[in-house]
Amino acid sequence: MKRVIVRVSDNYSLDSATSAILNLYGYLTFVEYFKTFSIVSFDCPERYESVILDQLRALNVVKKATWDENRISCNPIQESQLTTVTSGSTTLNSTGENNTTSNTRSLTGSGTGTIYVKVDSTSGNDLFVFSQTQGGSYTTIANQTGFLDGATYTFDQSDSSNAGHPMLFSITPDGTHTTGGVSFNTGVTTSGTAGQAGASVELVVSSATPSILYFYNVTTAGMGRYGASPNKYGTINVFDYWHLDRITKQDRQYLNRQFSYSQQGEGADLYVIDTGVRGASRPTGNNAALHSELYDPNYVSDLNGTTEQQNYRVFQLSHYAGGYGSNNEDDNGHGTHCAILAAGRTAGVSKRSKIYALKAFDSSLSASYTNILSAYQAVIDHNTSGNANYKGSNRPAVINSSFGPTIPTQNYPYVELNDAGSDSGTDEELLDDIEGTISSTYNIIIVRSAGNGFKNSADAFAGPIQAKCIAGSRTAGYADNTNGGINNVDANQNKVSVGATEYNDRWANFSNYGAGVTLVAPGSRILVPQYDWLANTPQTSASNYTVISGTSFSAPLVAGIALAWCGANGYTLTTNNLTGTFKTFCRTTDATGDIRKGSSTYYPTNSIEDKKLIDNPYVTLAGNNFLEIKFNPADSSHFLGNVGKKCQLRTTGSTAGSGGAVSNTYNITVTAPSASYYTLNGTDRNGNVSGNNAGVTISVGDTLNFNLSNVAGSHPTYFKTVQGTGTGNQVNTPAATGQGATGNSVLSWTPNATGTYYYQCSAHNSMYGTVTVQAASGGSGGITVGGIDVSGLAQSGWLTIQAESGVNNSITVQNSSNATAGTTGGGSNNYLALIDPEAKTHESIDGVVYTSTTLRSQTDAQEAAGTGSYTNVAYYPLDSGVDFDYSGTGSTLTKKIGAFFPYVDSSVTWTTSSGALNGSPYANGATVSVQLGLAGTTFANEPTFEAYTLSGDGIGASGLTFNTSTGELSGTVTSDYLDTTFNFTVTENVTQNARAYSFTTTGTGVLITVTGNPVSTTIEAGANVNATFGPVAATSSDGSTILYQWEYSSNGGAGWSNVTNGGFYSGATLSTLNVDDQYSLNTYQYRCKMSSSTSIAPGTTTAATLTVTRVITVDTQPSNSQPMAPAAGSFTTAASTKDAATVIYQWQISQNGDGTTYADIGGANSTTYTTGSTSYDNDYGDYYRCKLNVAGATEVFTNAVRNLVQRTINITSQPVNITGAVGGTSSFGVAATTSDNDAGDITYQWQVSITSGASWSNVSEGSGGTTVTYTTPTLTTAYDSYQYRCLLSANGATTIPSNVATLQVETVTVVVSTQPNSASVNEGSTATFSTLGDVTMAPVGGNAASSSFETEQFDTPSGGGGGAAGQSSHSPSVTYQWEKSDDGNRNIAVTVGTDTVGGQATGVFYFDGVEKPASYSVKKGSTYIFDQSDSTNSSWNSQEHPMMFSTTQDGELAGGSHYMMGVTYKLDGVQVTMAGYVSGFGAATTRTIEWTVPINEQNATLWYWCHFHTGQGNSIAVSDQTWGSIGGATSASYTTAATTYAADHQDKYRCKIDAVGASGSAYTNAVDLTVVRTFSITAQPANTTVNEGGTGTFSVSSTSSSGTPTYQWNRSDDGGNNYTTVAGATSASYTTPTTTFAADNNDRYTCTVSLVGSSAPITSTFALLTILRVISIGTQPQNVGVIEGQTATLNIVASITSDVITYQWQKSVDNAATWSNINGANTATYTTPATVYPTNPSEQFRCILSNPNATTVTSNAATLTVNESEFVSAPSSITPVIDTDTSKTFSRQPVINTSAYVVEYSGSVHFSSFWRIRRVSDNVTVYSTADTFASGDTGNKTSITVPSGTLDFDTAYSVQVKFRDNAGLESAFSSAVNFTTPLVDQPDIQTITPAFNPTINVAGIQMKTGYTHSSSDWQFAPANTFSTIVHQSLGNSTNLLSYTLPGAVNLSANTTYYVRIRFNINPT
Repeated sequence: MKRVIVRVSDNYSLDSATSAILNLYGYLTFVEYFKTFSIVSFDCPERYESVILDQLRALNVVKKATWDENRISCNPIQESQLTTVTSGSTTLNSTGENNTTSNTRSLTGSGTGTIYVKVDSTSGNDLFVFSQTQGGSYTTIANQTGFLDGATYTFDQSDSSNAGHPMLFSITPDGTHTTGGVSFNTGVTTSGTAGQAGASVELVVSSATPSILYFYNVTTAGMGRYGASPNKYGTINVFDYWHLDRITKQDRQYLNRQFSYSQQGEGADLYVIDTGVRGASRPTGNNAALHSELYDPNYVSDLNGTTEQQNYRVFQLSHYAGGYGSNNEDDNGHGTHCAILAAGRTAGVSKRSKIYALKAFDSSLSASYTNILSAYQAVIDHNTSGNANYKGSNRPAVINSSFGPTIPTQNYPYVELNDAGSDSGTDEELLDDIEGTISSTYNIIIVRSAGNGFKNSADAFAGPIQAKCIAGSRTAGYADNTNGGINNVDANQNKVSVGATEYNDRWANFSNYGAGVTLVAPGSRILVPQYDWLANTPQTSASNYTVISGTSFSAPLVAGIALAWCGANGYTLTTNNLTGTFKTFCRTTDATGDIRKGSSTYYPTNSIEDKKLIDNPYVTLAGNNFLEIKFNPADSSHFLGNVGKKCQLRTTGSTAGSGGAVSNTYNITVTAPSASYYTLNGTDRNGNVSGNNAGVTISVGDTLNFNLSNVAGSHPTYFKTVQGTGTGNQVNTPAATGQGATGNSVLSWTPNATGTYYYQCSAHNSMYGTVTVQAASGGSGGITVGGIDVSGLAQSGWLTIQAESGVNNSITVQNSSNATAGTTGGGSNNYLALIDPEAKTHESIDGVVYTSTTLRSQTDAQEAAGTGSYTNVAYYPLDSGVDFDYSGTGSTLTKKIGAFFPYVDSSVTWTTSSGALNGSPYANGATVSVQLGLAGTTFANEPTFEAYTLSGDGIGASGLTFNTSTGELSGTVTSDYLDTTFNFTVTENVTQNARAYSFTTTGTGVLITVTGNPVSTTIEAGANVNATFGPVAATSSDGSTILYQWEYSSNGGAGWSNVTNGGFYSGATLSTLNVDDQYSLNTYQYRCKMSSSTSIAPGTTTAATLTVTRVITVDTQPSNSQPMAPAAGSFTTAASTKDAATVIYQWQISQNGDGTTYADIGGANSTTYTTGSTSYDNDYGDYYRCKLNVAGATEVFTNAVRNLVQRTINITSQPVNITGAVGGTSSFGVAATTSDNDAGDITYQWQVSITSGASWSNVSEGSGGTTVTYTTPTLTTAYDSYQYRCLLSANGATTIPSNVATLQVETVTVVVSTQPNSASVNEGSTATFSTLGDVTMAPVGGNAASSSFETEQFDTPSGGGGGAAGQSSHSPSVTYQWEKSDDGNRNIAVTVGTDTVGGQATGVFYFDGVEKPASYSVKKGSTYIFDQSDSTNSSWNSQEHPMMFSTTQDGELAGGSHYMMGVTYKLDGVQVTMAGYVSGFGAATTRTIEWTVPINEQNATLWYWCHFHTGQGNSIAVSDQTWGSIGGATSASYTTAATTYAADHQDKYRCKIDAVGASGSAYTNAVDLTVVRTFSITAQPANTTVNEGGTGTFSVSSTSSSGTPTYQWNRSDDGGNNYTTVAGATSASYTTPTTTFAADNNDRYTCTVSLVGSSAPITSTFALLTILRVISIGTQPQNVGVIEGQTATLNIVASITSDVITYQWQKSVDNAATWSNINGANTATYTTPATVYPTNPSEQFRCILSNPNATTVTSNAATLTVNESEFVSAPSSITPVIDTDTSKTFSRQPVINTSAYVVEYSGSVHFSSFWRIRRVSDNVTVYSTADTFASGDTGNKTSITVPSGTLDFDTAYSVQVKFRDNAGLESAFSSAVNFTTPLVDQPDIQTITPAFNPTINVAGIQMKTGYTHSSSDWQFAPANTFSTIVHQSLGNSTNLLSYTLPGAVNLSANTTYYVRIRFNINPT
């Protein structure tokens, strides 16, 4: 059973809810209540596990439901560590709870340590690796610990791998490779050169050394890493509780290795819900398991007395019995470390708080919900005064909860999304709900760790999570976020969630971020004592400490702060809102709830950024599935330019407008108690739904869930459009899911169209009811616009931006279905979140984390649906922005988040004493700056964090201001005409200290205060409009009348004069002054002095300036000019002003083509401007205008006009007639210029006419058709008499044609002038062939008279074409191409052999081993040598067979004649006649026929035949030689490559000569190449000695230029006087027959080596054969075992090549150390006397064999074993290999194993086994070893695979075994063991090696008759145990016998994988 926990809805009691649940689902079993949390738990049977959660969540009485599983965990960051050993002594600096200031480096040393450094390449990256011993195990290290202040450490870099990689230190990851990073050099000394002997880096650790240092390489980035993706950088860790130093400093720059504050947390209680705390059970006795960090310091030394127990500050609750009973001891260390950090003596924050341990987690850091609930309940009971378990005091309580939902480790981990619905699996909201109750109801502070992100499938950290990133909605309860981030505000739950920072104040790369994080504290590489450190063990050893990381350890630091804060302020359990007050203390209040505090530079930048949309932002179009989303124009730069990127809608719909609607989900429980009706119970749009066949009303967009409860299978349920039975008319707007549901299934439908529908049983007409779907109405919540469910679209995950509009300020996304109407709506409070991956990709060393693992998220709606649906989360890097300002001048993370604010010492010093301020009274206008705040350093020896409030008299009237941050009073005094005194109080907000102050301002007398100043004005000169200044105004402090006097200044206010009426002015002594429109008054300033009869000084207004302007009017505009280049252009204009001022003219020009950029023309200052000489390129289209200026006037420009220049083209060189040759080309040219000398602007178009100029067309072939030179294509005779001309064009000019030119064409002929010669060379040399060619030319038609030109019209240039008139000067060069033919000139070995076809006795000719070849190919001009030297030609069938040629078959024998053209007969190398060849044939040794086939041979077929016998020959096919071009052989001379006999001998060569335009090629004569082979003997045969009866082998080695030499061995038995050939000895190695001493001793052997194609054979030197006699042992004596009293017989079998053998047996009784002869034992057999037991050691025997003429031989030793008794045991067990899934064997050839053979007496050896298998049904034996092996099966002794065909399918058998030993003793048969064979034979496990998409095949299936193969299961694993499955395909009905691994499955290289296949079968 599984346990389910249910959170009951707020309006129901636990009892009523439990009763209701059990009434509906009686199969549940009640377990327990958690009344505080309104939670009840039940056990659920396995058969209902798939439906119970959905059914419970559908009930009104249930708020949440989830499984009670071990889904809560503590999961700290695991990092590799290297503890450095320090020699010398260590010192413990006493630190205890009584010290208000402690040294955080409590352990210091004076010794040394050495760390050995290498550089290793990992995945292509060079990284530093470390070892504590030289030559030891080196590895990358995350953190090196054990470094003590005062000690010296050497990093040895002498290993050669360090070359070029010197190491240094920095406070920054990767040192100087990081922006702002610097090298840390204090106490650092570098010696030698890295990679060489003596190279090292020495670090002297002092108080100036930072507690955490990164190691890095000076030249190469990234070498200090120990991990990638994300990059992680290694550190060294100085022994320092730096976390304590940090939390009492406002800014990191003030770290001083001190922990200073007076509050120790007395009177506050810490509850640690974790893995327990060491010593919680209070063990007694010596070395009790109590931790020295958790004692009262006054009693640490008392380890055995009662005070040991009394003063240990860890307790356990007597009433708490969690999942581990009353045992709260820590078996992991996690809980103890949390307790130490919160309240430990030296490493903790609140050193005097009481600690309560509640063990809820097991040693693997896992806990269930009920474990957590029990612990929380126990804390509540302990702190509730009315509870029996009340602790008896109202001390405030803080719970440290360093745990959270299980870190997901799937391949696609699911991210918990905290939205409003319910969850499956880990329900984070349920935990939030519980903890909110604890805080709000019981006033207990809960401190939670924010979590360490998630892990991938390899259990490796993969990245943090943006906590409480809510899909499709914004965090509830907060106003619009001006920062543009989504969910970056603290969700403000009633608890404190703590993220982690590193030593350098960067956000820890593992720490979660986002709305789930309240604040941060140190959490990376925190030093703590080991959790299992006994109280009386030394505290001076660095090995007793460890370094830990994770938000789990940030949380207890904040818990400790909370404890001390409660103690400092005297808070109790009754203090109002402790959690909220503490969060306010921890955070500044810049922006409620937003822990970024208005600036993204102090908090990780969220990867999601959103903007609020305009009201009603959604636009739809009927029949279109696109949704247009409009945003605020001010956000256009944020959204535009992102097509293709990801976005997500975030809708609240809090004020849904037009088209807006709420989409709800209605759950109705449905039962079917009879066949007449359904019974419904639930809610709909109208409220409750209950009764039989009740009606249901919902709206478009709502989801209706029918949750069926035990509905019988006879009542399939459907949603339909028409009432009635059957399965037709199902709803399709859209289709419902789960149609036809029965049992406990869910039928669900979300309609998108109004109407009346029905729920109906398909089998019973009366079982139905109506479903009324009404139009969606507006309101808050969900949004539907034009039928598109926008809220659903928001919940669906990330959307892709399809399009954008900068005009409409909108982007467009795609919906899954079309809109039903075109409309606009959506209401207000809608947001669009945009992901900008490019902007979020930064280096991980800046606190950035990222992951390559795909994240998946599930919304609660998706989880509730239970379909397994999910959303891929687009997970992008986050930029922490938490970079420390190393200059110490900027703000840091800590100033903004506030977790590090120190505790305030209420005893402070004020800068200024109370009372009247120094310098008071202050005169009006006096500058005042007085510091009224706190003095010096107050908090932990750092500058005060000040905040002040001013009360009492308001000081605003004094002109002074008070800075509430610094306490400074400053400003310039402004006083009345009377004296005034100000009394006020300054309060410092943190300490609430206050001081009273006062100051007085001195009165000024009667003053004039100006209340109205004149305003500057502008008028136009000559426009007859005057300027007016005023009216001005003033007041007097005593109310006396104001008097006026205007003044003017003509020099910018340097001097002033009174204005008098007249001339230009009037009103000089009035409040308003009038001034005339004279330009001479321009820039004059005017002011008014005002006074009264009692004033002490006049009041003067500000000065106002008079601006007098002029306006220029253009009277005449210029016009365009059109000069003909190079003539000039001309332009004219005229202008004036109203006061007739002189106009200044300046002409301007614009030459950029668009008339927008102008430049002044020097000297062009009159009304008319004339240009210089023009050109089209430089001047055409230039713009001109005139700039007009008058003093005081705004500059004016005339209209812009253009200079439209024209020009002409002039041809300077015409094309001329030309002659070319066939195959060549000809060119025509032209030259021209323009009237403005710009030939480069001319364009050319060549034309051709084939109609003698009657018509022309643009050239379409050849090249240069649009250039000054045109070249024809390759010429043929057809081009003769073509005419050509060129058309010339230019911008601004008229196109003109050139003169016409005519083309004449001549023909080309190639001739050979020098022929090549044949060549003969040694193989390996080269051969050279040479030739020469030439050309002759002629006009078309063959003579000059037929040329296309009349001779009087055309003169051939000198030297042209052979000199005849009318011929061309073109004489093309010849080209050469050498060719080769290698299909002639062969030697043919002719033999006579069996006629396998006709069977004639005389046999037939064989050519090169081929029987009687037909159409034997020969080539004209080639030479063939038919070699009949083989003996078969003269002796086959005891007859001679001379071969002849004829033009007919069988020649003369068939009435034909001899063919003799080119045929030469030779015997023994001498040429003979044909008759002589026949007559001398039999006597000759060599017989050859040489035939050079005539080059002009006319016969296509000839015949070869035997002079004496018909039918021996066949036809010869005569053909031309085949020639192939030789690559690169294109010169008159060709030299071959180095020749080989096989490839080049008798090859023919010729050269093909060509010329461009020639009508054909010329060929040289064919010449021959003869290649001669060379060879030599490289190793002579050597003398050899062999044993008589053996054989001797002689070898010779030779080398040749090519080919295989042949060998003939020769033998001499008379000392070398005479040699005879050895028959058949024709290999390089010769082995003699079996030798005898008499016949073969001292014989000599030589070898004659021959090579075809060489000049002569070579004979080797001789080798001598020597023979020796040999004794051989055929059978050695064998070990023998006997029973005591028996004799033993030993035998040996031996032979000698000649003569006889002498035998002598020997015995050894000392393990073969010595041997002695046995008297009389002189034969091949020896029998011992009767044996005696025991014999120790065993006796050994051997035999010595000798002969006077042979080498003595000694046999092997044989051991005699004497045994005391004799018996053999049967096997104790038999185990057939069984498939645990089927309880049958895997196949009909099962493996059966037995227990091991037991040796029952000495010398007994398992010799064989007898197997017997019987069929159980009839006890018939189907297999018996005895049937085959009389002495038993020696191969299958303890394991056998039953032979194929022995067993049947699905049949029960029994198996028995008995053993036999080497003495022939047999056991009884074992007890029978039964097994059953399967229905189908399963295939064996296979192995594969990784490859892309490997395919696995299995043999065809064998199964029981009546079954079919339905599917196969395929599993892949790296081990044959299949404990880890890397891929599987189960129930695969497609891939039955073959399966190809998908490409997405990644297999590791060089790894063998195992494949397991299972066949699944069904009855047919």
